[in-house]
Amino acid sequence: MSGTESMLEYAARFFEMVEAGDIEAVSALYHDDVTVWHNYDDVDQSKEENLATLGSIADRYDKFGYAQPRHTALEDGFLRQHVIEVERDGRSASIPAILRVYVEDGRIRRIEEYFDRSKLETVLAG
Repeated sequence: MSGTESMLEYAARFFEMVEAGDIEAVSALYHDDVTVWHNYDDVDQSKEENLATLGSIADRYDKFGYAQPRHTALEDGFLRQHVIEVERDGRSASIPAILRVYVEDGRIRRIEEYFDRSKLETVLAG
């Protein structure tokens, strides 16, 4: 986070990088020992695993994006609510999600992501 950038601006910038597929820029915002947890599998991804997941979005979906983004600044990071919009092979889904992001020394230490994976499975099936 730059000296004058607010937590809300930082949050918006981070998700713009993710949506654009700028994995190098996302990597620079992560601590080396960042963990990314998802409610649907209860597993902590490492930095490398998460960057690989984010980097493969373009290969997995015909369209991918975030709608209705809302941020709430917290003392140690931010909350992000959005709707994941995905399309593949003519199937589409809108998946509400919320993320709790912990930021330490201007870099992301941990992400906890919550969404209903069954809605995503309808797009991935077939």
